[in-house]
Amino acid sequence: MANSVLYGITERVLQKLGSLALQKDALVDNGIEAKLRKLQYALASIKGVLLDAEEKQGDNYKLRAWLDQLKDVLYDVEDLLDDVQCEALRKKLNVQQQKLGKVRHFFSCSNLFTFHLKMDKKISEIGGRLKQMVGEIEGFGLSKRARDGSVVGVRVREMKPNLVRGFDPIIGRDADKDKIIELLMQQDLPGDGANLSVIPIVGIGGLGKTALANLVFNDKRVREHFTLTIWVSMPGSFNVRLIVERIIQSKLGQSSNNLDYPQLHTLLRGVVSRCKLLLVLDDVRKMNWAGWDHLRSQLAEAANGTKVIVTTRDAKVPIITSSPLAYNLQGLTHEDSMSLFKAWAFDQNKWERSPRLLQIGDEIVGRCRGVPLALKMLGGLLYSKDDEGFWELVRDDDMCRSIQTEEDVLCILKLCYFYLPSHLKQCFALCSVFRRGRIIIDLEMAHFWTACGLIPPSIENGTPEDVSNKYLKELWSRSFFQEAWQSGPSLSFKMHDLLYDLAFSVSTEQIDCSMLIRSSQRIPERTRHVSFLQTDSSGQLKENEALPFLSRLKSNRVRMINCESQDTFISRDVDSMSKCEYLRSMRLYFTSFEELPSSIGKLKHLIELNLGVNCRMKKLPDAICKLHSLLFLSVSGCSGLEELPQDMDRMINLRYLTLTTKQKSLLESGIHRMKSLGYLLIRNCRNLKVLFGGTVHLNNLLYLTIENCPRLGSLPLGELTALESLRLVGCDKLMLTRLEDNESDLIPKLRFFTVSASPRLVHLPWWLLASADTLEELCIIDCINLTALPVWLQDLKHLKKLHIFGCPRLSSMQGVDLLSALQELHIAGCPELSKKCQVEDGELWPVVSHVPFIKDDWKVIQSNDH
Repeated sequence: MANSVLYGITERVLQKLGSLALQKDALVDNGIEAKLRKLQYALASIKGVLLDAEEKQGDNYKLRAWLDQLKDVLYDVEDLLDDVQCEALRKKLNVQQQKLGKVRHFFSCSNLFTFHLKMDKKISEIGGRLKQMVGEIEGFGLSKRARDGSVVGVRVREMKPNLVRGFDPIIGRDADKDKIIELLMQQDLPGDGANLSVIPIVGIGGLGKTALANLVFNDKRVREHFTLTIWVSMPGSFNVRLIVERIIQSKLGQSSNNLDYPQLHTLLRGVVSRCKLLLVLDDVRKMNWAGWDHLRSQLAEAANGTKVIVTTRDAKVPIITSSPLAYNLQGLTHEDSMSLFKAWAFDQNKWERSPRLLQIGDEIVGRCRGVPLALKMLGGLLYSKDDEGFWELVRDDDMCRSIQTEEDVLCILKLCYFYLPSHLKQCFALCSVFRRGRIIIDLEMAHFWTACGLIPPSIENGTPEDVSNKYLKELWSRSFFQEAWQSGPSLSFKMHDLLYDLAFSVSTEQIDCSMLIRSSQRIPERTRHVSFLQTDSSGQLKENEALPFLSRLKSNRVRMINCESQDTFISRDVDSMSKCEYLRSMRLYFTSFEELPSSIGKLKHLIELNLGVNCRMKKLPDAICKLHSLLFLSVSGCSGLEELPQDMDRMINLRYLTLTTKQKSLLESGIHRMKSLGYLLIRNCRNLKVLFGGTVHLNNLLYLTIENCPRLGSLPLGELTALESLRLVGCDKLMLTRLEDNESDLIPKLRFFTVSASPRLVHLPWWLLASADTLEELCIIDCINLTALPVWLQDLKHLKKLHIFGCPRLSSMQGVDLLSALQELHIAGCPELSKKCQVEDGELWPVVSHVPFIKDDWKVIQSNDH
């Protein structure tokens, strides 16, 4: 059988136990080290029979209880080892502070003695439990079983532009697209006064309804036919308010979250009045009569010819919307299915060298009945092992069945999950804690997976971000993520709805996740990961009443709390969470409370703290600086935050910081002394004039993003020598050319540079030439006074991507023809430049035609594999 989640947790804990880091640490004496070795031997014995135990558990209640007990022991061992690391960090900080004359409490010998006593007691207790478990192995009749070779030595697909969103072709849907567009263009017949008609696209999950709607939505004919086109994803219930807010935001560019319904209705009337609207409602799971009637009444003043496309699995939608135009989507033809399968199961044109694999693949494709999701998933699975025996094994599996219903599609998804390596199973399952339909961002996943113990915080010759990117690309290569975007060093992904259902089911069973709502009264006893995603309208709490389930959290069990709800919290809620002493991840994104309690400082194991988009919070407690294990901190979007704590450099492990503050300077915060900081994102700091003063010690800062800081006048670029990525957006007073006075040998050698919404920029700064041998991506966005690219652009010999958006005065591209490494060129909102870059007859076409991938105003005009 393929390796399990529990097997992966066992491996992880054994690796920690065997780590040389423990032996180097003065906090572990010889007696404790010897006892830790005994734990290691006992766990190794259990690991040998674990795969056999999981296969035999079936209806064996005692064996299932034994496996549950093992999971508890594994987490307890991990907590014990992390206790050692926390104390080591505290000692390291005291040494640093002593050198600076700031020490208040020294790490004394008496403290070390007390720590050893506590450790010894915990190890003895865990050792006794493990000894008993090892003694029970024989009674269960368990035998040793080696690691499953079917998940070892797998291949991972290279993330080429032709498979990333924007370039990835949709195969076999051109005829469907034309039929939908024909329905959109039909003139509505005068009748009962209705001003809109509905086109439901109906089919089982995985057929490609969203992909088809996206093709239609982005078609030039459709864009020209409708005055306003709006796309709304509906991952939850049919939410009319959400739809109205998205329509308003799409037209006016402003959020309307804080408005009441009468105000929303007034704004909506102004937006849609006499407007021929195309509204796409994607992935509507359940629609009711009342909700639809309400939405239709809201759109009553839109112009005749307004159309609504609804993608749905629910066959009742055409009935509820009274639509005679329902489009029942069918599967792809066998020929198109083979084309899609080959794109995911083989490297380019390599199938010609593998006739036997192609024959097996043809049999598998026949069972998929033209369902693109199944074809991609099986193609991704089979790509992982170029082995005839493995392909036959998959073909002959009972779960690789001929698709008749959506349940058959789910069986194929489960089969692909079955063959995932154990570490990827855990990573995938934990994606279920996020909101359905949410965009998954690489940096965020690096923080989250590290906090949950799936990635080591410190890695020899690498970073958690490197490992996370590797995992994300492996999951994408196997089609567990269906869409991918790449911008600079950042990758973003989206998960298909059926795969989210799969992640949800396995997370509850295998990694003890609980999904709760506001009125939840109880929490399962084994819960270790809590996700609070939505409000239960039928169970509102009274003002200042605490969430009931928080009082029932097992303080020694819960390791992660995730909240993506817009509900108002009270400080007592957060204080209750702070009692979970082994909490690694606290994500209170988009919540609302005025004060973060000082009890947060007790969470010595906390690795990730996300307080983003809390508009009510005014101050962070000084106690937050006690979080020495913290790697990732976000207070971005906290527009009410008046100041940051002083001496934030006491968070000696912090790698990632994103912030919003009302301060004029960040000097007193101590951020400039954070030697471990690798990522700094500063957003919407309207008062910020100065970043730092004096000497800057950000020796490991790799990525700096500054957005919407209109008063910021300068950057200490010459002191950020390790910087690889610089992104500047909406910094009106920042004079980039002033940085030219720096010595060229002090300027960082960038790999990625983005400048956006910079009206003062009339030419690119010369200091970019210092990155001539390193710059890979250059993005210029909404620089309305930029008239020409510099002559020295041709010196950027390693430039791979050039994106130019919203530069209407730009009309020349000298030097681009000499950029031999350029792989991708994207131009949009530059009418003169677009005209000159037209295929064949454009004045600049000879200059750009060597670039394999070219997009002009969001349309692919050249796509050559390379």
